[in-house]
Amino acid sequence: MEEPIRVMIVDDQRLLREGFRKLIELEPNLEVSGVAGNGEEALRTVENLQADGIAPDVVLMDVRMPHMDGIAATRVFRERWPEIRIVILTTFDDRELIQAGLQAGALGYVLKDITADQLATAIQVVAQGQVLLHPSVASKVVASFSSTSTESTVTNAVTGESVDGSEVASLTEREREILALLAGGASNREISENLYIASGTVKNHMSNILSKLGVRDRTQAALKAKELGLL
Repeated sequence: MEEPIRVMIVDDQRLLREGFRKLIELEPNLEVSGVAGNGEEALRTVENLQADGIAPDVVLMDVRMPHMDGIAATRVFRERWPEIRIVILTTFDDRELIQAGLQAGALGYVLKDITADQLATAIQVVAQGQVLLHPSVASKVVASFSSTSTESTVTNAVTGESVDGSEVASLTEREREILALLAGGASNREISENLYIASGTVKNHMSNILSKLGVRDRTQAALKAKELGLL
């Protein structure tokens, strides 16, 4: 029988910790190995769990907590235990916090309004080493690195040539999200799981992306994304 994914919950609100614990324990392939109320306590708890041979595979990390916040704790986790994957689980989707969380080493960034099924999916995806972003978070990430590309022309960082930014502007927000994931190597199934949409919907969006960019296949679309500065 496959070993369950061990999960640690770090949140300064006891009621939320217990609520997430109950939701996670409903999943047959997930188990909660520890909880903590802030970053400092999380570090101490992982040390003890590791000594017992039950260190978590995935940590659900709140951002704003006393003593040590989730961003600082994530940074320490990545330095000391790079094999442990971090999912930022918060109510805040400020662009600065998203950027800080991802730069600190988190593989996932999801908001607390997700469903129980989406939470389980997020844990399973990140446990496999894949990146997962809440749809609204993904939109802001894409917007942050494409904002300079929606001008009439942008400069290719490699060739120095100007390219037409109108191709980027013609894409919808959802299509930009999918294009960014595609360029990162995600399959249709992985895109579907990341964005919580049906695989058929992904295929429809993909068809529109290829048409708008004037390319024949996924590989050309990924190359086009890099050319337009979306990566």
